[in-house]
Amino acid sequence: MSKDFNKKIFSILLDISRGDRSWRQFASDCEISYVQMRKLATCKQENPPRVKLLKKIVDNSTGDIEMEDYLFAIGFQQEDSNKQTLPLSTNLIKQGDAFFEKYLSLSMGQRKMINDFIDFLSGRE
Repeated sequence: MSKDFNKKIFSILLDISRGDRSWRQFASDCEISYVQMRKLATCKQENPPRVKLLKKIVDNSTGDIEMEDYLFAIGFQQEDSNKQTLPLSTNLIKQGDAFFEKYLSLSMGQRKMINDFIDFLSGRE
């Protein structure tokens, strides 16, 4: 399973879950060690965290991050037959154009992060 562990996406989810708290405070609220929290936040932990740790993080999240998001980031996927797609509207096309302009202004590293995140979200079928 560790080959499917997307450390970068996991780190982004953690940062959103942390909110305005320091990493030390967030770790304390989650009742996990600060060292482990920092390893996860800086993409230095090689193996994905266990579900028990994920539950502690989700229970103390200030963002709209759910257990499903973390499970997907560690490589766990469930079959979902209720795949929904949005109809393509003129407003959606305009939003896409504005997004693309902003995307082009980013550095290559930032673009890669966005691409990874889009891959992450599009894989949530």
